[in-house]
Amino acid sequence: VVDLKTLYRETGDIPWVVGLSGGKDSTAVTMHMLETLESLPPPIRRRKKCFVTCVNTLVEAPPVIDHVHNFISELRNYVRDRDLPVEVVELSPEVDQTFWVNLIGRGYPTPVREFRWCTDRMKIRPQQRFVQENVDVFGDPPIVHFLLGTRYDESVSRQRTMEAHTRRGTDIHGHGTMPTAGVIRPIETWTTEDVWDYLIKPDWTGGGENPFYEINQNLAILYKDAASGECPVIHDPSKQTCAGSRFGCWTCTVVEVDSSLREMIGSGREGYDAENLIPLADFRDQLRDERNKPENRVHGRNRRGRVLVKRD
Repeated sequence: VVDLKTLYRETGDIPWVVGLSGGKDSTAVTMHMLETLESLPPPIRRRKKCFVTCVNTLVEAPPVIDHVHNFISELRNYVRDRDLPVEVVELSPEVDQTFWVNLIGRGYPTPVREFRWCTDRMKIRPQQRFVQENVDVFGDPPIVHFLLGTRYDESVSRQRTMEAHTRRGTDIHGHGTMPTAGVIRPIETWTTEDVWDYLIKPDWTGGGENPFYEINQNLAILYKDAASGECPVIHDPSKQTCAGSRFGCWTCTVVEVDSSLREMIGSGREGYDAENLIPLADFRDQLRDERNKPENRVHGRNRRGRVLVKRD
């Protein structure tokens, strides 16, 4: 089990950065960091600067980005009222790395598992740019610890990725692209049930009430609606949970069928504005279908433009 309080003390003034997507895991890590800060004496608490960065890809599903904005607003108010050394930063991709510039301007095919160009350009690079541009905080090369919500319980592929970067004998692991940065995985051993129990627990460190209880209930509803109405908090292992529900960019074609957006539409929940979601879901399917048409492909060339098939 990762002891965040001990890590906070032992890592001195090295800044911490939480990458908040608005999903259950990154929300849990954000809360975990806040509780850790509040449990420490103020002089120790102020030793380091902490950041919560949230990247808006500009093609997030409207119900998802609405929730993220609401959570960020509550988070900002909370850290201000408690005088915590936490700065909440909203980021977005550079114009020339946005989805539509790459799709239309560069002619990239819509993303597939083998060529998921969107994650690096639209999610990872904005956060890296933030760290690299703030030399006065992180240094050059940047010395920083990223707090991630990755869990072994997520999937076999996730487990393999985590193990590839795991450093034995420490809770600070390697970063895939920044050699001088470290990665802390506070909830790596948690199950999906553990995450939901934590998000909607009634209590908070110091004997108070969970300040994010209400908005996390809304997050649970979002997950439930994205998974055909299945409740995310289920204590019977024989029953289906919505752990597999996935939501994010409405343009995502990595999956063949974006059931999450369709399920939100089908839920009939007034706040989702289904009338405006339906055209997005239909257009997303059209993007997938156009990509798969043979006549829309340049045969004999790979995605780098290199000729693979030559005339005899």
